[in-house]
Amino acid sequence: MSVYGHFNAQYHGNKIKFPEDSFLIAGISNYQEHLKNINFDNKLILQLEPTNIYDPTAIEIIYNNNRIGYVPNKEPYKTLCLENIDYKLKIINIKKEPDNNNFGIRVILDK
Repeated sequence: MSVYGHFNAQYHGNKIKFPEDSFLIAGISNYQEHLKNINFDNKLILQLEPTNIYDPTAIEIIYNNNRIGYVPNKEPYKTLCLENIDYKLKIINIKKEPDNNNFGIRVILDK
């Protein structure tokens, strides 16, 4: 269970009201192999990726020294994370698809 009292099963059927400044990690489906053993106690690192060929202002999200995705390229999340790049992210919900075991992770700045 997350610190917000959310269970994985609530993603399937029940609508959950998440904090407005929380977001789903973008591109996470490309990094599923790096998510083994991830849980609500893990803190995630924000890191600029100026060499990103698609977006030189990209902010990657790091877990266990591996990229697991990106901050979404939309407001207010990108600006919020750019302004708070030295803060870590905390996980507030983890969704694991029962069919294929893919993860979706919702985070918020840990201020």
